[in-house]
Amino acid sequence: MAQAARELHGVDPNDIPYQQLFDANEPVILKGVVGHWPMVQAGLASTRSGMDFLLQNYNGKPATVYVGEPEIEARFAYNEQCTGFNFRAETVTLNDVFSRIANGMGTQSHPYYYINSLLLNEAFPSIDSSNSLAFNHPEFASSKQIAKVWIGTQSRASAHYDIPKNIACCVMGRRRFTLFPPSQVSNLYPGPLSPTPGGQVITMVDLKAPDYDKFPRFKQAEQHAVIADMEPGDALYYPSMWWHEVEAKDAFNVMVNYWWINAPRYMGNPLDVLMHAMLELRGRSDAEKAAWRELFDYYIFGDEAQVTEHLPEACQGLLAELDDNTARRLRAQLQRSLNR
Repeated sequence: MAQAARELHGVDPNDIPYQQLFDANEPVILKGVVGHWPMVQAGLASTRSGMDFLLQNYNGKPATVYVGEPEIEARFAYNEQCTGFNFRAETVTLNDVFSRIANGMGTQSHPYYYINSLLLNEAFPSIDSSNSLAFNHPEFASSKQIAKVWIGTQSRASAHYDIPKNIACCVMGRRRFTLFPPSQVSNLYPGPLSPTPGGQVITMVDLKAPDYDKFPRFKQAEQHAVIADMEPGDALYYPSMWWHEVEAKDAFNVMVNYWWINAPRYMGNPLDVLMHAMLELRGRSDAEKAAWRELFDYYIFGDEAQVTEHLPEACQGLLAELDDNTARRLRAQLQRSLNR
């Protein structure tokens, strides 16, 4: 059965043990690490106080809000045919959204609102360093952190994965993350590559009411699930590529996420490799796929030193250590191949 995420207590917000988190390679809750943030404190005072804090720092620009009718029961996902979604998108100001949310509070049946992925420094430019994290680890010297904010009513974002590493800060309202390691992808029944609700592939399984007849392998995924229950002021670190469903539990919820990719900028998007492999390899015979798996293991997933240890440096070419120059040459050769 699912296990609870490991917790670290008493973490100094100016001295987060990043290396310990990276080495663990699993979800870890940092209890209360952002509890001192003014916006956390405003939300703890009252919902209205939390809304007012955000509005006082809001730049006034309209944002996209996803709106779901009461019958979706807070689960933002596909329609029955997977040709679209069970919600609609509107462009509104936060003032309008907050008024709608406030009007629905205390009622048993109300619409659900979900504003996702607003850039924190653009939507709330006057929020200062008192609402931020310290990134004091060598990994961040070459990895830019992007802070985004997520706002709404009760909601469930179906399980998906992200390429960046992530620290999710629970600012207002309670949240539950249900996470699965990358090894469980086949047991999570990923949906179509397009359309997707938020740009990422999501599971087809409703985690609160799984249909085991339709998705029998999900029982195996549940054995590997990690549950992270969060209160305002908590932060959750989870590694790249972990699948996660995010449930906002209260009538008004705010989360701030910090994302970063631990890779040089000259490296591309691994999803491009996956799609190219779909084009070139997916339709080949099992014997050919097995042969290509060996080549991928040798050149990509295996011992990097083994690939070039027997080659004179002068002839290593594109097999040499990857840098900006080698990346440009690889990209140019790939473009020539695709343009044939």
